[in-house]
Amino acid sequence: MKKEIADPNYKGTVVEHDVKDYVSPDDFVVSIIDRHVEKSKVNIKNSPIIISGGYGVGSKENFQLLYDLANVLGAEVGASRAAVDAGYAEHERQIGQTGVTVRPKLYIACGISGQIQHIAGMQESSLIISINNDPGAPINAIADYVITGDIEKVIPKLIKYYKKNSK
Repeated sequence: MKKEIADPNYKGTVVEHDVKDYVSPDDFVVSIIDRHVEKSKVNIKNSPIIISGGYGVGSKENFQLLYDLANVLGAEVGASRAAVDAGYAEHERQIGQTGVTVRPKLYIACGISGQIQHIAGMQESSLIISINNDPGAPINAIADYVITGDIEKVIPKLIKYYKKNSK
């Protein structure tokens, strides 16, 4: 959900409740013996930069290019459902209606056609760059910048020039 604009004229009231009025000590019969919390491997929802790949990336090996670019930019790697279904990426990286909804500052879509289910999960990104060899791909209609070309050629150049210009 989007954050609402604060109304400076609104005055709220603080209501303090006493927990004892609502629950009895008998309600707390469970005790925690031990707790194991597994650290999340993927922090895609909170990443300010997401490099996302679709079926057009071509293979799991080509997805490594996305990870290489993500390492250089300090980004996370996402995927479309088609890429996840093809085994190119894990389900926890899936963006769209059947995955997670993201709103990063920069979203780079690589080899993603732009099906409505995927667009629903990323269309509110601040800046969208599409890298696709199909100039008529639907995602290009919502992208702020479109790079027409093969990701195997474009991404290594992005990495090279980012490293060269960020020193």
